Amino acid sequence: MASQDTVYTLHYFPFSLYSIMARFGFEIAASLGPETSPKYQLKLVNLHEDEEVSEAYLTEVNSKGQVPALTSPSLPAPITDSRDISEWLCHQQPLLVPSEHRQTIERLIDALYSFHAMAVSVPEQDRIHGVPNTAAAMLERSDISEKHRRALEMKSVFHDTNHCRTLEPDNIEQAEALCRAFTSSLEEILTAGERSESQRWLLDGPTIIDAHAVPMISRLLERERTDLVPASVAAYAKGVMKSKEWQRTTHGRGTVFIGSRYGHVRDLQPL
Repeated sequence: MASQDTVYTLHYFPFSLYSIMARFGFEIAASLGPETSPKYQLKLVNLHEDEEVSEAYLTEVNSKGQVPALTSPSLPAPITDSRDISEWLCHQQPLLVPSEHRQTIERLIDALYSFHAMAVSVPEQDRIHGVPNTAAAMLERSDISEKHRRALEMKSVFHDTNHCRTLEPDNIEQAEALCRAFTSSLEEILTAGERSESQRWLLDGPTIIDAHAVPMISRLLERERTDLVPASVAAYAKGVMKSKEWQRTTHGRGTVFIGSRYGHVRDLQPL
């Protein structure tokens, strides 16, 4: 278990879906037991200013150049994937995975991570150029250090290996099918029996699956992908989005950045 004197740093962008999942997990963990949950602070990694491919971030935090990441002197190494952060968090706060629901939660987490959110949430008009390789573009510069250049080369290879086909039609079709399977599984749980009006969470109370499912559903609804979201699943997500845990995570903001509404990310208060 984490020492209660330790404060972990969540490297975070407020409109990164997987960052939101990680932060929401911390907030739910705290609501289940603040005295036993790890304390955390946020550090903005401004994707709009390419901070995820800065020399310091690539060499000291996450060589994959992604958010979220979790760091602390008490960790042997940074945790650089949202799913890994959640698994670590569940070890610190076991109430996030009640034993009677463990198999269901693990099955749903597997289903959610079987596809990438970009493939089902990027608008059609924005798919034509694929996922930009920011690291490759920066390698054209002559004013970067050799250390930074090596880190950018590693990041560029990671990008091409994992994201170069994300927005291609066949991958989108497959991701949509997997997404429908995931939301159908949520629907089965939500419609399996009587639910009281006060039953906000997917299971008996808040768990780690809510921390993942609700941001995903929120993003799909904001992108008007109602074809992927059954009505009962949309209602569930909207109910959870009224919770104090969600409000502490998003401060009333959506998961999609809208410049005319939010201004510069670096100026957001609170983050």
